[in-house]
Amino acid sequence: MEAFKIIMSLLISAVIGYCTNYIAVKMLFRPRTEKHIFGKRIPFTPGIIPKNKPRLARALGAAVGEQLLTGDDLRTAFASEKTAGAAADKLTEALFSEKPLGESVKGILGEENAQTARDRAQSMIVEMACEKIREADISGLIVREGSAAVKEKVAGSMLAMFVNDDLIASLASPLAAKIEGYLANSAPEAISKAVGEEIDRVSERSPAQLLTDAGVNREAVRNAAVGLIIKAAESSLDSILASVDIPKMVEERVNAMSVEQVEELVMSVMKHELNAVISLGALIGLIIGVLNVIVQRI
Repeated sequence: MEAFKIIMSLLISAVIGYCTNYIAVKMLFRPRTEKHIFGKRIPFTPGIIPKNKPRLARALGAAVGEQLLTGDDLRTAFASEKTAGAAADKLTEALFSEKPLGESVKGILGEENAQTARDRAQSMIVEMACEKIREADISGLIVREGSAAVKEKVAGSMLAMFVNDDLIASLASPLAAKIEGYLANSAPEAISKAVGEEIDRVSERSPAQLLTDAGVNREAVRNAAVGLIIKAAESSLDSILASVDIPKMVEERVNAMSVEQVEELVMSVMKHELNAVISLGALIGLIIGVLNVIVQRI
């Protein structure tokens, strides 16, 4: 009978310790809202974390922004060789795609927009080419070069006595005018056809083929991309970091979370630790029970 009392005393002490810590852990999150009796708030409601969520949010924001994720950490992460290399690999892979260029453009822009972009590019090229033809002064060029060629041809012969500048001009000028008129009327259509055929030909080839034919080396492109990405990151990070308040962002994010979400977040990180605290309560209760039995026996 005495042994049974001792065992029950120890068991009750352990259960009390376990329940005490279990209730204490649950009170971190519950109750989630204030509870009232006769219009009076019940003490310890809401739970510790729901009641102090704004302060917890500020503390988490300060911890993340000032200790865990500092400007130097971000600078090291975004401007590192590893990060730049991964981005450069993606860029190089996209540039040296084996898919036909036309299909890639359609995939990015959509078929209708891709056709619109193609037609616009063709029109711009044709317009620039025609403008260059007009600026080239074809009629003047023909008169000058033709006259020089005729003079050279008849130089030293009897014909040179009769072939003067006026005669040559009377022959060259009408011809130049005809050629220039023909170019003005026919060049746009001819150039448009040639440009369209060239665009279609290029569209059927892959970017990898075009770059390889142009002598562009894949590794050289990657290395250049790594350097550019690191340089861009280093030059931009300071201004970006100055405009981003990481502690404030974290604080706002935590405040926007519901109490249930905060509980899930904390439990996902500390579930095993909190369970260990509860189990420790049972152990401490058992130890206290043993000490109590010893004291009673003395």
